[in-house]
Amino acid sequence: RRRHTRYPLVTGVQTCALPILGDSYADTDKFFPGDTWDTGVLRGNFNQLIKLKAKYPNLRTLISVGGWTWSGNFSDAAATAASRTTFAKSCVDFMQKYGFDGIDIDWEYPVSGGLQSGRPEDKANYTLLLQALRNELNARSTATGQKYLLTIAAPAGPSWVGNLESAKIAGIVDWINLMSYDFHGSWEKSTGHNAALSQSASDTGP
Repeated sequence: RRRHTRYPLVTGVQTCALPILGDSYADTDKFFPGDTWDTGVLRGNFNQLIKLKAKYPNLRTLISVGGWTWSGNFSDAAATAASRTTFAKSCVDFMQKYGFDGIDIDWEYPVSGGLQSGRPEDKANYTLLLQALRNELNARSTATGQKYLLTIAAPAGPSWVGNLESAKIAGIVDWINLMSYDFHGSWEKSTGHNAALSQSASDTGP
């Protein structure tokens, strides 16, 4: 099952957004049995994931960057070649520093539809941002011999899907996590299945 903690973006060098810890205490400092209080020693949930991976070598963990409330700086991060490169290197550095195996991008949403305003150019720039991440991950794979995953959380709503270059993105990422739980929600006056496998005859949505 897919479980993740999303990591926010903060404004950094050249107004590019950089990932930071979402909850530094839980992520890297919380004490678990067997941990040490020595300075500079990784604790927290990140260390627990490393131990779990040692026990189950086929387990892969990914950082998830963004989310509904933390997507405000994606448009700036994707806007230029320089900002995309800075962002990609920062994400991959973060991934390697804490022992993860890939990156999940959760931009909600390019162009429009989220809490923050976007740009029309986001549609093409998102693809370029993902390609920059793929290029950086491939470079690290060459250096380490390990395969790193790149995934995205993608909208299911028809109005938002049109703001993605879906065919191009599919050739860049390892897989797409479709947010089908957004088919219905609290914004509507009637109820409906929010992650249906097929459309109900009584469902009047697109």
